[in-house]
Amino acid sequence: MPRSTLLIFVVSLFLSTSEVPVVAQSPESWLEKAHALDKNGFWDEAVETWEKLATTDINSKLAVYARLKLGTTYQKLGKFQQSIDTAKATVQLHPNNFDAHFHLANSLSALRRFSEAVEAYEKTTILKPEEGLGYVGQGLSLFGNGNSKKAIEVLLKANILFKGKRNISWYRDTRVMVAQIKHFAKFPPSFSNLWLKNNLEVVRETYEKTVFNSTQYLR
Repeated sequence: MPRSTLLIFVVSLFLSTSEVPVVAQSPESWLEKAHALDKNGFWDEAVETWEKLATTDINSKLAVYARLKLGTTYQKLGKFQQSIDTAKATVQLHPNNFDAHFHLANSLSALRRFSEAVEAYEKTTILKPEEGLGYVGQGLSLFGNGNSKKAIEVLLKANILFKGKRNISWYRDTRVMVAQIKHFAKFPPSFSNLWLKNNLEVVRETYEKTVFNSTQYLR
């Protein structure tokens, strides 16, 4: 084949193949990638992937799940304001979504915005009154906001729920929390800061591990 003919053939081949669109990754492949990144601790990269999934279809269950996971990933990175912004956007789109309100409450309490956290946790107890962990978060946030009496009342509600469900560990823990709050009355408010921070972290971790049900979004 003459060189000029070969050159024309190569150029024509390039032009024809360049017009073929690149096959976009499917939502399923993005989901698999996001889970892998999250599992292995590559949270900055996971954020980018969750953001892509969240914009696939704002009303789809997968997009809601992606926004919830995006907020959780921001929490892991310590970027609680971004987590709050993400959760608020999800709440606006889905005002009756229990998980969106719980994510919002968890992030607000982490930033010690306790008055707002109280409202967000209270919303979770309205949406799922049988879930005791929402009452625990609300009670701890009430205590952080300086209302020990109301905090004890709410924690005792959680205690009754956990007893009814035979959840021995949380039944015991809420009893201890009530006793400790009464004990803290003898000391300056700052004395309980570390205790409160640690218990709110336990609430966040327990929610992610045992309360958050991903199957409702992925099936």
